Amino acid sequence: MDIKEIKQASIKFWDDYFKQYPTFKIQKSDITIDTVLDECLKFLGDQCENVIDIGCGEGLCLMEIALIGDKVKSCLGVDAAETAVSKASEIATTSEIKNIKFVQGDENYLKSLPDSSFDGIFCSNFLDVVPASISEVVIKEMLRIIKPKGFILLKFNFVLNPELIEKLHMVEIEKNTYTMNGVVRAMNRSTEEWVSLFIDCDVVRIGEFARAPGLPNDRVILLQKK
Repeated sequence: MDIKEIKQASIKFWDDYFKQYPTFKIQKSDITIDTVLDECLKFLGDQCENVIDIGCGEGLCLMEIALIGDKVKSCLGVDAAETAVSKASEIATTSEIKNIKFVQGDENYLKSLPDSSFDGIFCSNFLDVVPASISEVVIKEMLRIIKPKGFILLKFNFVLNPELIEKLHMVEIEKNTYTMNGVVRAMNRSTEEWVSLFIDCDVVRIGEFARAPGLPNDRVILLQKK
């Protein structure tokens, strides 16, 4: 497996995806607290002043934190896909959200950030759609840049079963890591396995919610650095 080729294929996939994504205006009044994810986003914005979203995509979850959080002062979104960052910036500008910034960057960008520079981290469906060698680096950097007593909010896709793997024609490229059409779409770890990777962190909350009808529940994990 060529990690560089796998990484570039994923970036191209998401670049193409966000080229088609619409630009619209989001306001605080548009946001409703409907799921455990919304509740945890609100918690992050209420408890943290400086929040980073790693693998932010179009940035809507980070914008939710910025709009409804009572304590948050600054939000930084990071994504390797150029069109994702461009779209997130367009939506934030259209929505007149002032305390938010989006930059293009990968795991190497995270290495440039100072130690203990954020008291809140959000990471949604990123760690489980990259090869293990990349997720390990990102987790290491997350634990470095989070302040003591800071919060880490993680969202993961549902756990795949053999029937779904076969139905989706997924290919295993390394242990528990599956691609579709050459793009990593799942690192199939249990919730307990993900939690165990975040050393020196306490579990604050674990929950599930239905992201789409007919699919298993996605998973949410809220941790606090000791």
